[in-house]
Amino acid sequence: MRFPFQRLSLIVLAASATIVAGTRQSAQPANSALKPMIDLRLQNLDGKPVSPDSFKGKVMVVDFWATWCGPCIAEIPEFNELQKKFAGKGVEVMGVALASGTPSEVKPFVDRFKMKYSVVMGDDDQTYDLNIVGYPTTYLVTKDWKVYKVYMGSGRSKARLLEKDIERLLASGPESADGAN
Repeated sequence: MRFPFQRLSLIVLAASATIVAGTRQSAQPANSALKPMIDLRLQNLDGKPVSPDSFKGKVMVVDFWATWCGPCIAEIPEFNELQKKFAGKGVEVMGVALASGTPSEVKPFVDRFKMKYSVVMGDDDQTYDLNIVGYPTTYLVTKDWKVYKVYMGSGRSKARLLEKDIERLLASGPESADGAN
């Protein structure tokens, strides 16, 4: 009967390693054929629908986060800085709250942590379509609503990499949708 226990131990060890690895920041490099961002089902904090079409024409930093997520909270100042730095340059930061309750539950949280960028509610059912395996997960989306990169986890290196990638997207112009780097 030792074999099943050893096998179970290996499974638990592998699962633990996966969870730890998922909390580290990693970026998916942009490739030559960028995929379209899915049509997000969003609502503002008053519960009214928000069309993703209203974001086309801007480079978007779309951060999927949750109110109970410590690393998500820790990133708020970095996203505030990104929003401030790129204001008026065709870039917008948007926090999409998932697994966080109702808009009325998220609204005080946004005020308490002084989130200076737009915050909307997402549809929890879309986490599978977005391949979100942990929070925070951040998408950098081109002006024509294609996924340029995906960043998982949090940390100062993520903010620096995001800033560098935003600058690269802004400098490359319309061809950025083709993955030109």
